[in-house]
Amino acid sequence: MLTVDARGFVSKHETHALLRSVLGEENYWGSNLDALHDCLTMIFEPTTLVIKNWSAAVKNLGDYADRLWHVLDDSAEENPFLNVVIE
Repeated sequence: MLTVDARGFVSKHETHALLRSVLGEENYWGSNLDALHDCLTMIFEPTTLVIKNWSAAVKNLGDYADRLWHVLDDSAEENPFLNVVIE
């Protein structure tokens, strides 16, 4: 299980940097949602990604948090190895 605290999602750049640090630097992607989706759908072992304090992401990122949530949700739907839990 991989856990990330969304209180660190203070900007788009910091959001992607924090996710990259949790997913592993070898899973490098460009700092955008399309590239994140590509990375998440290329996971080939059972993985649960838990994002805590989601309300902080909504507060800090506004509409970008909604778009991020959709990417996380869509990626988990497409990838049977990925489970995303948002708290």
